Amino acid sequence: MLRYLSVVILVITFFSSPVSNARPAVTFYTESYPPFQSLNPQGELVGFSIDVLHAAQQYLDFDINIQIMPWNRAYKNAAKNPDTFIFSIGKSEKRLQQFKWVSDFYTVQNAIYKKASRSDINIDSKEDINRYTLALPRGDISLDSLNIQHKHPNVYLVSNQTKALKMLYFERVDLINNNNIGLSGSVKALGLKQSDFTVAYVYNNVELGLATHKETRIELLEMMQHAFDTIKQNGQFELLVKKWFPEPVSQQTATQVVSPITTKPDKSS
Repeated sequence: MLRYLSVVILVITFFSSPVSNARPAVTFYTESYPPFQSLNPQGELVGFSIDVLHAAQQYLDFDINIQIMPWNRAYKNAAKNPDTFIFSIGKSEKRLQQFKWVSDFYTVQNAIYKKASRSDINIDSKEDINRYTLALPRGDISLDSLNIQHKHPNVYLVSNQTKALKMLYFERVDLINNNNIGLSGSVKALGLKQSDFTVAYVYNNVELGLATHKETRIELLEMMQHAFDTIKQNGQFELLVKKWFPEPVSQQTATQVVSPITTKPDKSS
């Protein structure tokens, strides 16, 4: 708890302006998910999305107060609290019914991953996933994209992508879901090798971005949208894309899937 509180205080200071006492602070919920947002060894929030919000800050008349927590908690907080924002959230039809979309950050490719050594795992369709154990973060967009339901004996819900990747690495599960950028960030954060993992099945591309509560004041929404329009038009946004993603990650052809699978929670998370 003390570590979490210190993170919030550090981020408030980082995004405050010289006249912050005269400005309101608006809460932005997120999780640790490198390279989009995570804590560095000094306890500071860094990442592509952090830099994007920092660039947008100069065009706002409020201070950005980032609160980092497990994704499922961040999602629930953003869904129940007007005048708050959430990032880096994947866009889906279900989520567009729950939130107002502010702006896209980056498009990623969602896929099912396995250990490269597991030549026995072969997935040609979504139905094939049911033959294997799978770890997924609670509240993750994959629950929507894969139409996952509850109480399936082979699907384990965990707190975050890092834990899912650890489960895969130590072969507690056969598969995980991630995207091409997020997997690379998690592999690096854990000190593992990218070559230890490989794509088992690609199913869609999704936009990650910033969203807000349906009842957020229109002036806050429009100010945030204007800030993003500005940094995209003046070139700041493109410079940040090139800084964090200098080499495009190759993408395979996505296969759309619609049939449901179901889940059971991981009691150890």
